[in-house]
Amino acid sequence: MNNYFKYFTIFLIAIFSFYWTNKVIELSEKNNVILASINKYADSFDYKCREGSITEDGIILGLSGLRVDKDKSYSNMKGIGFKEELIEYKENECILSKKNNLNKYIIRGNEYNNNISIVIDVNSGKYYNKMLKIAGQKNIELNILMNYNSLSENLDNIENHSNILFKGNSLKELNNFINILHDEIFCVKTNDYEIINDCIKKKINTIKIINYIDKDLLTTTKKILDKGVIIFIKESNNNLNELSATINYIQSKGYKIVNINELLF
Repeated sequence: MNNYFKYFTIFLIAIFSFYWTNKVIELSEKNNVILASINKYADSFDYKCREGSITEDGIILGLSGLRVDKDKSYSNMKGIGFKEELIEYKENECILSKKNNLNKYIIRGNEYNNNISIVIDVNSGKYYNKMLKIAGQKNIELNILMNYNSLSENLDNIENHSNILFKGNSLKELNNFINILHDEIFCVKTNDYEIINDCIKKKINTIKIINYIDKDLLTTTKKILDKGVIIFIKESNNNLNELSATINYIQSKGYKIVNINELLF
């Protein structure tokens, strides 16, 4: 009887060992398939940073790279199977990134994508909402440039707070502006005041205006249109009347109009 139990126990152990070994092999093969799929995905989607450049006026941002974090991605999928939504990434940041260059003026976005950005310089406050409405009807997002007084007076009329840029002449104005928005913003140099010195203290990047259109919006846009440009346009009735045609022209040339955060990501 004792031998019977002994042999039966050995038999059970053998069966369990065989079953467990097969499961380990299956799991190992499954995980190998996951790892191979992650490597294949990375080969197709990884890309290195493409640097920008420095000019006398300021910096042209590059395009940050992106690569698959294979260890984290594998950890997410282990025992589950390859799922693209579980992929995790590491950013391959450029040297000429906005984060690394707070002390330099930004003059345009990267020259690798067909993206541009349009900023309405708000002065009277009479036309910018109509200009935003025209853009909205075309599913285009424009940016608005305001000082603290304009922002506080028009805040209730502004739906999107993520595309507002700051212009001003003192650190006090900047602090008041930030206290209202609590969002990531950009400073913009509009006169002789070196606004960058105050914006550095707040770890905010500063844009220098290179392309400013006072009038003849469509004609001037045709001359300056290029990858990565930031077009500042005066808030006026004339520019309001030409805005729709200008947007149509920009799109017809294969450019995408994006908000400033997307352009300068």
